[in-house]
Amino acid sequence: MLADLHLHFEGSVPRNTLVAIAARNRHAFGSGDAFERALAASRQSRSFLRLFADCCRLYSSPADYREAAVALGRSLADDLAHAEIYVSPEIWSRFGLDPAAVLAAIDAGLAEAEIETGARLLLLLDSVRQWGPDAAERVLDLQERTKLPRVVGFGIGGEEDSVAAAAFRPAYERARRLGLGTAIHAGEWAGADSVAEALDALPLDRIDHGVRAAEDPAVMARLASSGVTLCVAPSSNLATSVYAGWSAHPLARIIEAGAPVCLSADDPTIFATTTAEEYARARRELGVSEAALDEMRKAAWNARFGPR
Repeated sequence: MLADLHLHFEGSVPRNTLVAIAARNRHAFGSGDAFERALAASRQSRSFLRLFADCCRLYSSPADYREAAVALGRSLADDLAHAEIYVSPEIWSRFGLDPAAVLAAIDAGLAEAEIETGARLLLLLDSVRQWGPDAAERVLDLQERTKLPRVVGFGIGGEEDSVAAAAFRPAYERARRLGLGTAIHAGEWAGADSVAEALDALPLDRIDHGVRAAEDPAVMARLASSGVTLCVAPSSNLATSVYAGWSAHPLARIIEAGAPVCLSADDPTIFATTTAEEYARARRELGVSEAALDEMRKAAWNARFGPR
């Protein structure tokens, strides 16, 4: 079985559950056709972020999140033994929900799915980069108040070119003091310099995406010696037009450079993929050898957060 360390809650909820909750809450995505049209339009970074925000808006209560968490856990367990899923408390706050109540509801839903499936379903707290370091500190305030054992990591996503990584160093150091693993989204929509900046500024265990590090051999060499694992999501990169097609994707070069790398589905519902399919596509579309695939599967297990 596989481990996936880079998943986002709202983009991973199974389509039928997402549409049912949206319909109940009178959100546009209650029409499956509307959801499909939104997917088709989300082929650039900014339009994808708008789509993701729309997926967040369809939830009106902690109960909605609990229902979604059960369905998500069952779905992920089809091919994962271990999953780490980003949740974004500041988004819940901005949509008028109590972050502690939503987090508790997700925790309960994933616990139910774990009992049913035997999969290990853990949470990563995400802050939105363009909202700045104060938002990140509020996310960590929530962790200090709730101390849920299921929460094992902290990271930031969002617009990579919005706020310098160095601004978040106090939050990352605090996350480490709280016993959380640390990650950052970098080298997806911003270039290799965003990866170098993150390595310079922050105590990191993992980088989500990081693929554009391949544009600079010096950054790739640094990654190879750093011990920081890249959680790469090729189908996501193609869907949001980071790369125009499989032939342009640098996964094979990243592997050859010796950087620790594993594969992730990112937002499997939005990108119509699964973690297992990402490994299959890497072999089929990029010619990655079975030996290299095995190394990436092992890298995911080695880089996981939480109890071993």
